[in-house]
Amino acid sequence: MNRISRLLGVFFVLASGLATSALAQSLEKTVNLKDQVFETNLASGATLRLHLHDGDFRVVGADRDGLTVRAEGKHLDQARKIKIQEVRDGDTLDLTLSHVPKNELQVTITIPRNTHLYARMRGGDLTVDGVSGNKDLALTGGDLTVGVGDPAEYAHVDLQVKFGDISGSQFGSPKGTVGNSVLADGPGQYQLQARVFAGDLMLKSQDSVPRHPLSL
Repeated sequence: MNRISRLLGVFFVLASGLATSALAQSLEKTVNLKDQVFETNLASGATLRLHLHDGDFRVVGADRDGLTVRAEGKHLDQARKIKIQEVRDGDTLDLTLSHVPKNELQVTITIPRNTHLYARMRGGDLTVDGVSGNKDLALTGGDLTVGVGDPAEYAHVDLQVKFGDISGSQFGSPKGTVGNSVLADGPGQYQLQARVFAGDLMLKSQDSVPRHPLSL
């Protein structure tokens, strides 16, 4: 009887794992961003998890549903073989961009203004602007610029730079002898976490990134 119970337990664990895997849909493709704009579904209020390697990226909020990725710059010819992987699980989209040229090419990711954003990036420049919702951002090396909008929209703010500076006093003056940090609580509903290991973290009160015609 004990053996049958153990076998049934293993069966239910495996069945649960298969059901969970079936709910998450994964798709990877090579995209020619020189000649086209990548588009996929993303509803307002959803969660977007970005996984970026090196490069120059902008994440811009727009007053519409959907997600687009476009490239521009001097080395646009090198944007022919960018790889984009999508993994969907409920109202969460994981988006991974790889094989992105590092020099003189900017990639703009346009998302609904009301999006909960998680982003991890290895190196380069990352700008997030015009995005409401929770923001959890981390950059290993480079500059991170965040348009924070109205500081009163946030319930908790946690900003940390290990080797570099924090500019912007929306949430108080940075503190620290080695590195800089800001911790603040407010009356709002959103969480803001931003971390840079080596580089600078810049806070902007207003949208600092001009809207691309296709993001309107």
